[in-house]
Amino acid sequence: MKFLPVISVAVVSFFCASATDPDSEDTSRQSIPIHSSVMFAGAIQDTMVIDVSLPASYDVDTSAQYPVLYLTDGYWRRGQHQPIHDMAREENVKEVIIVGIGYPDSNNPDVIRVRDLINNPGRFLDFILHQLIPYIENNYRTNREKTLWGSSYGGYFVMYALFNYYTNTKGVFHSYIVASAAALETTDFGGTPTDLFGFEQNLASNTTELNVNLHITVGGSEESYRFLDPFKRLVQTLENRRYTGFFMKSYIDPGKDHPTVWEPTLYEGVRMFLSK
Repeated sequence: MKFLPVISVAVVSFFCASATDPDSEDTSRQSIPIHSSVMFAGAIQDTMVIDVSLPASYDVDTSAQYPVLYLTDGYWRRGQHQPIHDMAREENVKEVIIVGIGYPDSNNPDVIRVRDLINNPGRFLDFILHQLIPYIENNYRTNREKTLWGSSYGGYFVMYALFNYYTNTKGVFHSYIVASAAALETTDFGGTPTDLFGFEQNLASNTTELNVNLHITVGGSEESYRFLDPFKRLVQTLENRRYTGFFMKSYIDPGKDHPTVWEPTLYEGVRMFLSK
């Protein structure tokens, strides 16, 4: 399939918000710009907006190569670029290239997310694997370490990508970070509506290997039927499989609900899987 080229439209005029007091006079802190481009996704046949922010040292050490953190729902995650870059300066965390995957502002996110993350995750994954990642690796100095993040519908998609390990994602993503996966949503699979448990069963039918890392959480105050109970069942299922090479850290975050659990999950996953 021939894809249309990426067309750079802007270097975002704002800078990422700092993880600490914005009135601080700490002159050693460097605000990181987000570079936004539009990309026509051949597998989806629609336009995406790709946000990229680079480590502070990127233009200083021109021989360095960096891991890449891919964020679903990128238009909602622009505020997390700066805190993650700050972690590299203030904590024992690697410098990282951050790539947000989003849409033009004119799109309705409630509709477009269902289309791509739930109804057609295979097409969305195909776009990431065969168009977005090659573009990032051809245009930026990356190493082979890639992490994929998602929450809610994005969490469903990230787990879908993980459960496609045998057929599509083996050797692509090193780590997965997931908050509040909508595990009971269904995608057509061979003519049958299939939830995450069905995709996991398909994986287990094909391999005993799952050589990846997973940090997965849910808020302790989330709905039991939609999130808490499926989370517990999913974690138990993965523990019982005993996949070779698989590492999982699961956590129910007390007091957190659906809108508040995702951000600490993202930062903790970065600390866990992108530590020096």
